[in-house]
Amino acid sequence: MRQTITELIRTKSGETLEYFKEGENEFLQTLTGVKYPIVGDIIYFLENNSLTGNNKNYQKMYDRFSGFYDLATQGYAWFKNGNEKKRIMQYLSLLDIKNDDNVIEISIGTGRNIKYLNLNANYFGVDISLGMLKRCQKKMKGLEREIILLQAEAESLPIKEDSFDVVFSAGGFNFFNDPGKAVIEMLRIAKSQSKILITDETEKLRSKFSKNDFYKANHIKTPTSYLPDYCKNVEYREICNGDLYVLTFSKP
Repeated sequence: MRQTITELIRTKSGETLEYFKEGENEFLQTLTGVKYPIVGDIIYFLENNSLTGNNKNYQKMYDRFSGFYDLATQGYAWFKNGNEKKRIMQYLSLLDIKNDDNVIEISIGTGRNIKYLNLNANYFGVDISLGMLKRCQKKMKGLEREIILLQAEAESLPIKEDSFDVVFSAGGFNFFNDPGKAVIEMLRIAKSQSKILITDETEKLRSKFSKNDFYKANHIKTPTSYLPDYCKNVEYREICNGDLYVLTFSKP
């Protein structure tokens, strides 16, 4: 997996990166000497205080919540659908991941989706929350799954164009600073004809918590309205008894 880093990863400005290891320290470096540290499986692309708006607020929230996230979501899935896998597979079953595919999850959180996917693919994950990424790193080690994790914003991915066979985002999309820009980035890094999947909470579910500050400040548009006209094979459906929507589309 280390050898694929420099093939796929770029800076936001498009600069190439080289992989270095000095003693116990690993990092990526541009030709101008800018370094991006690698700790375990996590590459740090965010600078302190670089986030704004929703991304800044939710980074702080998920950093604090990361230790309890899996327990909370497993309990909710059990209550709503009997178990976590039954709920999650309602959207993951729409992905077609082949051996050796490059797969990336945007807003990967603790990595709870990855354990249900093809063991023989190459996995990458992006999140703004370091707390969630560290939980994901720990979980993947326990599952003996290889993954490369990037601390970065969905709206500005440090990734080369046309790099991934499968791109998906399960949760988080509704709260991005700029969901439309995140869609453009997903399309940019996807290979031609690749399927892209986005799933998150429907307005039906969110309306039940309309008095909660977590939701009422983040009214979202119809998810399909974020897609540029050139997207192909656009499909929208609601799953989990109307709690979640799934939007799938492909890059021309």
